[in-house]
Amino acid sequence: MKMCDMSRVALIVLNYNSYDMTVRCVDGLAAFDLGCRIIVVDNCSPDGSYERLCDRYSESEVDVIRSDRNGGYGAGNNFGIRYAIDRYGAEVAGILNPDVIISDRDMIPMMVDRLCADERYALIGGAILDSEGHADLKRSGWNIPGVWGLAETQLIHSRRYAGDPVFDRIEPGLIRTECVAGCFFLATTDSLRKIGFFDENIFLYGEEISLGIRLKEAGYIVLIAEDAGYCHDHQAPDDSELTFREKVLLTRNSYESRKYLCRRYYSLPGLVLLWCAEMYNRIYLAAAYVFHRILRRR
Repeated sequence: MKMCDMSRVALIVLNYNSYDMTVRCVDGLAAFDLGCRIIVVDNCSPDGSYERLCDRYSESEVDVIRSDRNGGYGAGNNFGIRYAIDRYGAEVAGILNPDVIISDRDMIPMMVDRLCADERYALIGGAILDSEGHADLKRSGWNIPGVWGLAETQLIHSRRYAGDPVFDRIEPGLIRTECVAGCFFLATTDSLRKIGFFDENIFLYGEEISLGIRLKEAGYIVLIAEDAGYCHDHQAPDDSELTFREKVLLTRNSYESRKYLCRRYYSLPGLVLLWCAEMYNRIYLAAAYVFHRILRRR
């Protein structure tokens, strides 16, 4: 692919019951007029957002497509990537959550240039900005965790960003890493095809680790563009508004994903560590629930 041939780039925004955020993201990308394709994938939303998105972009160059089921984050993005390859011959796929905000028009072309500079480069992420506008590299990329690290990130008070990543600065502004945040990155479709795209056995959580492991095994390099800052406007649910059952389900979903990762890529004894981490979560949540119920009665 020619350097920065934006006609071969497809930006994929995955929508699930998030019409307003998706519109904000897509309209921002469309305003840049980069010459790339923008594809909205509705992951079988039950709230009518697919129909509203079709109406909004019916006279634009934005493609709105819909999966026939909600197979999870990976399955929805695979649906968009395959569509981009089959219809437009896309050689670079950009994956964006609808809550990602990109304010610099030149950022995506710059990242495409860097990604295509070496055939060993498979995937490049940007730098998530903190509340003060500084690059938070610990949230932007990390090393593939060992089995202890995988269990540690399951703990309710730890999650994904446990430990300090070790980065290898290839050149000014460009860092070699092993995993990048799944909310926004660009990848060559050739490398994704060779590793089998996203692993659809993972519904949610852990996709970045799976991609990182398989790309490393295939001999590819994963990058962070340190000077490509973007905002991840992630609205985490307020604990005070969640029921006990909802809190348990949040940890259970990540637990199921990590169990799958452990079975496929790690040693089976790691399942015991994961189980212990999840039991800690359940005990902690149960104790917190009982404590708050007692306080309410007083």
